[in-house]
Amino acid sequence: MPNEGSSSKKSVASRIARTIFILISATTAIAMFAVDFFIDDADDTILNLELRADAAFFEEQLAAGTFRPLETPRLEVLFLPAGESESGLPYYFQGLSLPYADEFEENGVTKQVIARKVEKPAGQLYLAQDTSILESRQGLIQWILLGITSVMFLAAFFISRASANYIARPLKRLTHEIQSIEPSKNMQRCHSDYDDWEFAHIAESFNLFLSELESHIERERSFVKLASHELRTPLAVISGAVEVLEQRGDLSRANQKTIDRIRTTTHAMKDDMEVLLALARSEDREESNQLFSVYRLARELIVDLEQSTPAYRGRVKLEDEDSEDIFADPSLVRLLLRNLIQNALRHTRSDVEITIRTGEIVVQDFGSGLPLENREQLFKPDIRSLGDKQKGNFKNSTFGLLIVRLVAERLGWTLELIRSNNEGTVFQILIGNAGT
Repeated sequence: MPNEGSSSKKSVASRIARTIFILISATTAIAMFAVDFFIDDADDTILNLELRADAAFFEEQLAAGTFRPLETPRLEVLFLPAGESESGLPYYFQGLSLPYADEFEENGVTKQVIARKVEKPAGQLYLAQDTSILESRQGLIQWILLGITSVMFLAAFFISRASANYIARPLKRLTHEIQSIEPSKNMQRCHSDYDDWEFAHIAESFNLFLSELESHIERERSFVKLASHELRTPLAVISGAVEVLEQRGDLSRANQKTIDRIRTTTHAMKDDMEVLLALARSEDREESNQLFSVYRLARELIVDLEQSTPAYRGRVKLEDEDSEDIFADPSLVRLLLRNLIQNALRHTRSDVEITIRTGEIVVQDFGSGLPLENREQLFKPDIRSLGDKQKGNFKNSTFGLLIVRLVAERLGWTLELIRSNNEGTVFQILIGNAGT
């Protein structure tokens, strides 16, 4: 079962939170910039309108002959008759292209300036309005907007996280339910009582998948049971025939030796068949566990192999380095050792060395080594994920090693490839329950 957070991939909740945060932050920033722009534009518009109204008022005074220059802390108004020099005017009124409307800043003071021509009497009218107070207020408003923006960013962070958790909560619940389902004959179903239709549909679809999977598993179990019956029948016939031959009592010593080999092989085939069927059905065989010596079992197995295949005689070297008895299923261990030893004998003509220690079994041959493709397939995380073509190639070369790995997993042992090159192959089996 995968551990949450163990993967380098980002979670859906973090992606949702990041998206919501970006959207809220972008919206807030755009809104604050828009507000600041409109406030500045509104202030400038109001100032221009006020100053133009003042200019119109003073033009009326000029026309009526009642104009007087004005100079206050906020407003300054001057009139220059036509033909007179601008040298007597303040510097910010000099050299302007009429009509003129703009602002300037000097020593922290901001002034809005308007200059226009007047026909009656002929001349030029100048107005300068101090807008420093308004500029200061605009600065204060900008600081307030910046503070509001900061608060909105902080709120966006918490809102995005809370929203993401709320949105992802049913997904996490569904994921937890799926992860908690253990493979069995009757697997637990996911709850489909979700408020959101999408999650309810996913749960229902997965439950339908589990139902189909259970049906498929049940069909395979039925097939395995049928195969088990069909395989037991010929073995029972062979065993019965052996007993009939022995009951006749007219067997020579050579024939009796042959009958004993048939009986031994038949019993071994029966045990192997039971083990393989148990592996196929994924059944536990804890009731078959017992305390026994791996060295003694290996020695008996080597004798059987040499009797059944004369070419193997004298090629297997067995060494016991103070090993202890183990508590396990001897049929499983026998199947594991036989396939591992036979694989070594079939793929090399040299000797095979077996060393048995407390907690480990080492099998070494001196052949050309396993092909790289077979090594990669043998130690895939899930050997059952091999495609049909790959599995066929694997079976044709070293299918026995697949059985070795499956049996080792069933025993709770570990199969390791220590070395495989042109100098030979070394397999190590770490026994998980060595000792008494």
